[in-house]
Amino acid sequence: MKNTYSNSLFETKYGSFSSEGNEYIIKTPRTPKPWVNVISNGEYGMVISQAGGGFSFQSHSEFNRLTRWHQDLIKDDWGKYIYVKNDLTGEVWSPTWMPVKSELDFFECRHGLGYSVFTSEYKGISIILTIFVPFGGSLEIWDLKIQNNSGKKAELSFYNYFEWCLGSSGDFHREFHRTFIETRFDKKLNAVVAGKRLWEIPLGDRGHWNTEYAYKGFFSCSRTAESFECDKEMFLGQYGSLERPKEVETGTLSETSGNWYDPIACLKVRLSLEAGQLYRFHYCLGLSKEVNEIGKVLSRYRTDKKVDEALSQVAKTWESLLSPLEIDTPDEAMNLMVNRWLPYQAISGRLWARTAYYQQSGAFGFRDQLQDSLVYLPLNPDLTQKQILYHARHQKKDGTVLHWWHPITETGLETIMTDDLLWLPFLVLQYINETGEDSILKVKEPFYDDEKISSSLLEHSIRAIDRVLERMSKRGLPFIGAGDWNDGLSAVGLDWKGESIWLAEFLYYVVTGFSGLLESHSKKKKSEEYNVAAQRLKKAFEKHAWDGEWFFRATKDSGEKIGSRENSEGKIYLNAQSWAVISGITSDERKNRAMDAVEKYLLKDFGPLLLSPAYSKPDKYIGYLSRYAAGKRENGGVYMHAAAWSIWAFSLLGREKAAYEVFRRICPVYNGMEPDKYAAEPYVNPGNIDGPESAFYGRGGWTWYTGSAAWLQKVIVERILGLRVQNGGLVIAPCIPSDWESYSVKRKFRGTVYNIRVLNPDHVSCGIKSILLDGSPYAEGTILPQKKKEVSVEVMLGQREF
Repeated sequence: MKNTYSNSLFETKYGSFSSEGNEYIIKTPRTPKPWVNVISNGEYGMVISQAGGGFSFQSHSEFNRLTRWHQDLIKDDWGKYIYVKNDLTGEVWSPTWMPVKSELDFFECRHGLGYSVFTSEYKGISIILTIFVPFGGSLEIWDLKIQNNSGKKAELSFYNYFEWCLGSSGDFHREFHRTFIETRFDKKLNAVVAGKRLWEIPLGDRGHWNTEYAYKGFFSCSRTAESFECDKEMFLGQYGSLERPKEVETGTLSETSGNWYDPIACLKVRLSLEAGQLYRFHYCLGLSKEVNEIGKVLSRYRTDKKVDEALSQVAKTWESLLSPLEIDTPDEAMNLMVNRWLPYQAISGRLWARTAYYQQSGAFGFRDQLQDSLVYLPLNPDLTQKQILYHARHQKKDGTVLHWWHPITETGLETIMTDDLLWLPFLVLQYINETGEDSILKVKEPFYDDEKISSSLLEHSIRAIDRVLERMSKRGLPFIGAGDWNDGLSAVGLDWKGESIWLAEFLYYVVTGFSGLLESHSKKKKSEEYNVAAQRLKKAFEKHAWDGEWFFRATKDSGEKIGSRENSEGKIYLNAQSWAVISGITSDERKNRAMDAVEKYLLKDFGPLLLSPAYSKPDKYIGYLSRYAAGKRENGGVYMHAAAWSIWAFSLLGREKAAYEVFRRICPVYNGMEPDKYAAEPYVNPGNIDGPESAFYGRGGWTWYTGSAAWLQKVIVERILGLRVQNGGLVIAPCIPSDWESYSVKRKFRGTVYNIRVLNPDHVSCGIKSILLDGSPYAEGTILPQKKKEVSVEVMLGQREF
């Protein structure tokens, strides 16, 4: 078969980006770690690896999982599989390679936006398997195109296999959970239908483990099934294996179904193909609340034409969602990440699916998905507004919020994390800045602990800020509680004595921003109150936070500093330096000295470490951060979320070399050029990269499920390329490498598409010499909203002329 990566980008021995950048093409199933795609339509979703591993779910990947899966990044042998058997020779293989692992003559996996395609060939039998989730449906489609290129007639049997979960993913006690599942084959639907008499989540009004599962699972085929199997023991055989299931070997399915078995779904389909013949059929796997609705759902995708239309709609939906923002720079990796993969990761992986391979959550984090929704601002800010209002409903009357909560049950974790609540007013500021629509402040939402009381979003925001301002030490610094942004600092302030320097910076940013907002809304008394609080906080910060060469990170309940030169480990933390710059809480001299320390002590081969040196032994008065192995994750690794913030800080100081260098060092595309060392997917952000004290220095991990995706896109566009919303219009203030000749940005802003071309003949890094708006000189530094569908902007960098 012909490969599809002849014009590919950033090719390694494992794969490459397609020429247009919309797909990552994997050319061997033996990647260093599972390389996955997280596919979701906002409700129904699935995770699938390059070898066919993964699982499916609806609404909540942990509470409402369709198929069983257990985390094993070594074997990756839990999935939804297809076996192909040549009935004339007895040979068996899988188009996804797993689980049979027969050596295929050709293999390719293409992960795209909303779909994955597996192309394989084995002894002349070519198979193209396309897996996707249609928009507007609670199902996934497996579309197969089989062509006989063997030169002779082929008799083939197809068997699929997966285990039903139907509810909570925590079904490790399988002998218990399987007793509640019932399966049957519905001949009219040509489908296996499965239900469960127990939904093991906190729902219902008659005690624990006493709630009916609300859905019926179904698995159907567009070609009439010859037979079926619903029992794992019958299919595999006692002590059998996924590689060679007993019933695939014998070719006979027992057609066992009912209440008493270990429930699976398997349909056998037979094909007889003449030499050169092409045949196509598809499977549908999904959920329905009513059995009598399954047929209606399946009828929407009964024909190949309808399947093609559904797949086309997936492509159109993603193109429509992502197209309002597009960049074209001399850095092709930057283009790939900003235009497609970062927003896709943030939306499909974090906002919709909220799951991946390294972590399965399903919950909404108050701070997490609020920050993720920043990705919508240049694309469709209405979706940011929707997220803001949804989170407001999970705030309590006293201003505190749930750290996270589960959709479906609406249960969550009440916490003394001290930053969560401030992300609500932070996002409100960001949304109003983008849209100019302050009417959102008047929208009323109820409180989590009293749904009868509703208050405006302005009041919700004020309660959040006021609550944090009440939690101040005698020195005038905010308490850290059970952790601020860094959950791993989980024991620093449990006695409400420990202080957070980073939280002081973040609070200052929010309070000063809201003070200005309140003043513009004739709430001068509250505005002045916040202005006074900000100045008091700044004074305390300047007096206590400086450690001589950088800002320390926090104090324990005992008063001992962390992130200080006084410490032998964890001497310097990144966020306390970055946010000193971002917040504007300190002098320019200290801002620069703090970021000098970042470059000197933290910036390493793969980006800036979150802290250094790593902790070599646990400290019970710091928390679980110190319990990670040295160099792993927050304990001396590169934490991508914080690394993105450092780009913002360097750019604010006009330090273009450092800002761009951080991007280059953390960029998964570039790190992925050494795939055996990096190991992680090269097309999405990892949560972390191992630091120098790790035995695996430079290895990426915790991919997909990281809040860094939205932030990295934001800081690239707004801080390196310099295109951001400010003072009611668009500002272009780049901080680019001086050797760039030019770059362009297409950006939708308040209903108008701005096609911006930036020219750099003088090879500078910043400074605007002139602006042309639709060919005419534009004298202002801020491009105010234009009442047109589309405008062109030409920017000449150089010495300012206005």
